[in-house]
Amino acid sequence: MLWKIKSIWVVFALALGIVCFCGCAPDDIDISGYADQQIAIDGIAEETVNVTIAELKDMECITVKTESTSDKIGEFKATGPTLETVLAAKNADIVDVKKITFHGADNYSYSLNEDYIAEHDIILAFGRDGKPLDAEDAPCRIIIPESDSAYWLRMLDRITIEQK
Repeated sequence: MLWKIKSIWVVFALALGIVCFCGCAPDDIDISGYADQQIAIDGIAEETVNVTIAELKDMECITVKTESTSDKIGEFKATGPTLETVLAAKNADIVDVKKITFHGADNYSYSLNEDYIAEHDIILAFGRDGKPLDAEDAPCRIIIPESDSAYWLRMLDRITIEQK
C-alpha cells in the first residue's frame, strides 16, 4: 500500500513539473493583434507558401525558457511551433533543407546551413513569457535556444529555403 501512495506522489510531482516547465498553453496567448499576418515560405513548392500566425498557434507548440549566449536579450520564454513542425504542416521535410534564410520586416536576415539546422531546435515564437509579442518583435520571432541572440530574428516575414 505504501508503494501505491509513493507512486501517486511521483506521478503528481512529474505532472506538476511538466506544467511548470511548459508554462502556459498557446491558447492563453492573445495573438489577435497579429493573428492574420503572414510569413512567406519560398523554396518548398513551385509558388510561395504562406502561413499565418493563427495557423502557427494551431500547430503543435512548445514553450522553452532559454537565454542567448550573447546575453544581449536575457531570459526568454518562447512559445511556438518548431521549424520542423511548420515545414511538416506545409508538406516539406526539414531533412531536405540544405540552407535556410530568415528575413525580418526590418531588412535583417541571416542564413543557416544544414548542419546547424540539424543540431538545433528552431522555434517560430508568437509569444513571450505567456503573452503576445511586443510590437517591435511581432508577428513572429525566431528563437534558437542557447544560441547567440543575433539568431533571434524579430519581425519574421519571410523564410527562404534551399533544398538538397
